[in-house]
Amino acid sequence: MDKGTLLLIAIASLALFVLPNTMSLFVGQHNFEDRAVCRKCHVGEHHELYQSQVNSTLAAHVRAAKNTNYTTYLAVGGIKYYSSNSTIAAIDGKVWTWNGSWDGGNGTWECGSERKLASLDFNNNNVIDEDELCHLCHNSSLFGFGKETHTAAVRVCDDDWCHGNRDHAYLTNATDLLFDPVNVSYVMTTGYNISRNNVHSPFYLNLSNVSSTYPTGNRFGNHVCGNANGTSISAGHWTCVGCHSEVAMDVTLVPSSTYNHSDANAPQRRY
Repeated sequence: MDKGTLLLIAIASLALFVLPNTMSLFVGQHNFEDRAVCRKCHVGEHHELYQSQVNSTLAAHVRAAKNTNYTTYLAVGGIKYYSSNSTIAAIDGKVWTWNGSWDGGNGTWECGSERKLASLDFNNNNVIDEDELCHLCHNSSLFGFGKETHTAAVRVCDDDWCHGNRDHAYLTNATDLLFDPVNVSYVMTTGYNISRNNVHSPFYLNLSNVSSTYPTGNRFGNHVCGNANGTSISAGHWTCVGCHSEVAMDVTLVPSSTYNHSDANAPQRRY
């Protein structure tokens, strides 16, 4: 067997290995999201997320991803949750009502003929696996885009439905959906808090007027997100990343020269 034939066999074998994920990227958002192994390409992000020293932060996002009532709240654009009668008021004026058993976990959120229960546990093993967790911030169906979208979306820290911003913090009205609702409220109003009379305010507000490379898209009846700058998501979330990311930096501080008090003839200057 010549070298050319061996090379073709090697290429064909490699293609068989990578083809399923490559194909799923083009056949539709749903297939791409369910089957893609995110960490194959995003090794750095996966390492930072799962090797983080802030284990409580990771655990909180895993709980959120596993909570189908919360993920459905995101998917329908909820602005208020009424725990007394199990309904969600959505930003487009719709009212979603829970139809099912809470203790058994069987049921759906319904609005007329529409039914939703947005689950990120795609393999049904009752665990949010490492690749499934990525969907909490990148599954476009949780943004109201639907399955017709062919690319992953980007949800940043100061999203309206996550940690809030200077304009919106919808989850302040839905803390009953989340673990430890008594202490979670301030977490969901972080964007609001740091935009007002806070040491971080100048940094956050300045970046809120700078566009990132992520488009906002048209979601929930062309709703304008509070963290948008024009047609793009603002760079305000960099304020959060600055303190909560474990990116290493090598910085050398060069102090300015001081006045030489030992030299009576040294020239006078301001310092």
